[in-house]
Amino acid sequence: MELLTYSLGHIFPPKDHKLAHCRPVYADYVMYEQHRHEFMNQPHTRAALLHGRLIWWLALCSLGFNVLPSILNGISSEVVPFGLMLDINSQTYFDDELSEEEVDFMCGTYYVHNNDGNVEIISWWPRPQVWATSGLNVGFC
Repeated sequence: MELLTYSLGHIFPPKDHKLAHCRPVYADYVMYEQHRHEFMNQPHTRAALLHGRLIWWLALCSLGFNVLPSILNGISSEVVPFGLMLDINSQTYFDDELSEEEVDFMCGTYYVHNNDGNVEIISWWPRPQVWATSGLNVGFC
């Protein structure tokens, strides 16, 4: 099994002038969607459907509603290297879980490096911690 990392990447300014502001264009969004669709074909990404809220919605946009019954089939074959391990009453349980890097990837997160050494984090969709503290979070999706 191959360990893959998922990132839309880091954007560095040219050495000779300052990057004023990163302005992604429509073609960047299309590439993000293609990468997200490819990512969602990994077995352990059923965890995106279990994550809820915006991550769940983005997963459904990639896979479609017809995959919903399949999340009831149980854990994926990648649960041990990528999943969550719980120890309850001396019993060990496993479930699929997305890493923070994968959650950021699902949201379309970029890391923009400025010449002054600062890193600006931008994303196509709000990351879960941002969404949870926004006034737009009304408890569903």
